[in-house]
Parts: sequence; structure tokens; C-alpha cells
Amino acid sequence: MLIWVLLIAWIVAVVSLVRFFPKATEARRRLAGLSFMIVPWGLAILSGPFVINHHGVGADVRAWMMTGQYAALVLSFVVAAVGIVWARGARRYASAIGVANIILVFLLVSVSVTIIDPGS
Repeated sequence: MLIWVLLIAWIVAVVSLVRFFPKATEARRRLAGLSFMIVPWGLAILSGPFVINHHGVGADVRAWMMTGQYAALVLSFVVAAVGIVWARGARRYASAIGVANIILVFLLVSVSVTIIDPGS
């Protein structure tokens, strides 16, 4: 059920991007700060089981991988919040991008944590 709620919320956020796209050029320039939303993605992917072979490492590396995954999730919230504050004039647009990004990072982290530690 949760996956359907997240999917619908993500679709609403993506559709809102078209509606909330800023018209002023100054607001568009401020949207460049939202490019930092790629940092949580990089952290989640590079510290996850899609890059590191979690079968061939010890428990200490797996714990580090889990910390990296949760840090990526927290970082996605922080980057979205800073992006919303920074994007004066385009806050609705930044909010929609932030929500869409948080949902996708949450799903990536959930899958990665389940792969790293199946009992979690």
C-alpha cells in the first residue's frame, strides 16, 4: 500500500513541475542550486550494494554501507530544504522537485538496505 501512495505522490510532484515552473529569469537562475540534489543520489549509489559487493565484505563494511544509505536519505531532506529556501521566487517548483527527489531516494535507500541486511 505504501508503494502506491509514494507512486501517486511522486506522479503528483512531477506533474506539478510543469505547473509551477517559474516565469521570471531571476527565479530560473536560482534553480541552479537544486543541482546539488544529485549528491544524495551519488552517496546512496556509491555506498550501496549496486557498487560494493556486500557478500564479499565483513560486518564492519556492511555497517558503513548502512550508515551511508541513511546519510543519503537525511542529506536528501537537507538539500531539498536548502533548495527551497534558496529558490526565492520558485519555491513551489523547488518544493515539487524536492518531494519527487526525496521519494525516489527513499525508495533507493529502502531497496539498498533490504539488500545489504535482508533481516531489516
